[in-house]
Amino acid sequence: MKLLILICLINCIFSSEEIFPRILIIGSGPSGIATASKLLQNGFRNLTILEAENRIGGRVHSIKIGDYLVDVGAQWVHGEKDNVAFELAWPLGLLERLSENKEFYFSSKIYGSNGEEISLNASSSLVEYLMENISSSDSINESLKDLNSGSFGEYAEKKLMDFFKNYEEIHANQHKPLLHLLDMVEMTNEAAPTWHNLSAKSVRDYPELITANKKEYSADHVVVTVSLGVLQKNIDTLFKPQLPEKKINTIKSLSFGTAAKILIYYDVPWYINEPIGLWGMYWTEEDRKQIENDPQKRWMLGLSVGSKTEHKPKLFVLWITGPHVNEMEILPEEMFQEQVKDILKRFFGKACNLTEPSIIKRSSWSTNENFLGTWSYLSVQAEANGIDNKDYAEPIMKNDSPVLQFAGEATAYHFATVHGAIETGFREADRLINYYNKNN
Repeated sequence: MKLLILICLINCIFSSEEIFPRILIIGSGPSGIATASKLLQNGFRNLTILEAENRIGGRVHSIKIGDYLVDVGAQWVHGEKDNVAFELAWPLGLLERLSENKEFYFSSKIYGSNGEEISLNASSSLVEYLMENISSSDSINESLKDLNSGSFGEYAEKKLMDFFKNYEEIHANQHKPLLHLLDMVEMTNEAAPTWHNLSAKSVRDYPELITANKKEYSADHVVVTVSLGVLQKNIDTLFKPQLPEKKINTIKSLSFGTAAKILIYYDVPWYINEPIGLWGMYWTEEDRKQIENDPQKRWMLGLSVGSKTEHKPKLFVLWITGPHVNEMEILPEEMFQEQVKDILKRFFGKACNLTEPSIIKRSSWSTNENFLGTWSYLSVQAEANGIDNKDYAEPIMKNDSPVLQFAGEATAYHFATVHGAIETGFREADRLINYYNKNN
C-alpha cells in the first residue's frame, strides 16, 4: 500500500444494536500499536490498522548487519520515571541501566578534517561542559531572559565562548569549527537544522477512508498516527472536507527534523581497545570551503560524531544531522560507500590504525515518502507564535463523537521519543474508551 492520500469524514450513525464500533488506525508504529493494543484490552474488537510500509514498527526498525540485529531508527529508552517504554520493557529484561553498562565510555576525543587530534582531556572537558552546563534545562531556564533571539544556539554559543576563554589548550582558530561540531552533536538529539532554529525552551530532560490503491474503508473513528512530515507534505490533499484552519496552521507551523545513521560493520574493529565513547569530527575552515559547494560531498558537513555500539563491538556508527541529510540519502550507492571510507581515513587515518569495513549501511528516513524525517522539535518561530502541539492532538468532533483523532510523537508532551509516541496511542485509546463508557 502506498501513502494514504484521502480521508473523507462522513456522518456515521452508530446503532445501539452494534456491539463494536468500527475503528481505523492509520500507521503501525509505536502510537498505532499502542492505540490498538489498549483498545483490544478493553473489549474493542472491530479494529483495522493500515500501514504503508511492508512491516510494523514505524521509526522503530531493526535490520540484520553481520552478526547483529541493528537499530536503524530509535535506539534508546530515555529515562525511567514516567516513561511507559521503560515500564513495558524493564520487567521483560530487555533493558539495562547506563550506569551498569561496562561497555559504555563517557570519554570523547575530537578529530579535525586535517587528521589532527584534540587531546583526550580537552575533548572530554568540552563535551562534558556541553552536557552538564549547556544541555541541562535548569541552566537554560536561568538564562532565558538574557537571550535576544530565544534560540538554544544563542545561549549555547555564549556559554561555549566563556569556556574557550578559560581553556587555552583549544586554539582560537578551532573555536568556530568546534561550535559547528557541537551544534551538530546537539542536533543528533533534537533533529533541527541547527541549534539556532531550536527554541531554548524546547530542551528536555527525558469516517470513510480511501487509500492510494482506491480501496475504501468505512469507520466510526479514524486515528491518524502518520509522521508530522507526511501530514505537512500532504495536508492540502489528505482530508476531505479540509481540517479546521487552526488545525492546519498548527500542523504546518510545527517543525519536523532530520537525522541519520551510517552503520559500519568491521570484521576486525580498529577501535576495539580505545577507551573512548565518542569520536567528534570537526571541519577546518579551509576544508569546509572546499566542499560546501560540491553537491556530492556537501553532506559530509552534517557529520558530527562516530560511536561504538554497546554489546555490538563490530559496529561503528556515524551520525549526521541538519540540512545535508537528504543529500547523503540520495547518493548513488557505490559513491556513498567510497565516500564513507574516505571520510574515515580523512578524520581518523592519521591517528588510528584503521581496518577495512566489510558492510556499510545508511538510514533513509528523510527521503522515505512514508516518514519524511525523524522526529519533531520546538522551533524558535513556533515558540514565538505560540504554536502548541496540544492543538495538533485535539480530535475532530462530530455530534460529540471523536471521529478523527491524532496520535504520534509530535502530538506528545514527551515529543521526539518512543515513549511519547506510545503515550499518545494510549491517550487516544482512552478517549474512545471513555466516550463509550459515557454513552453506553
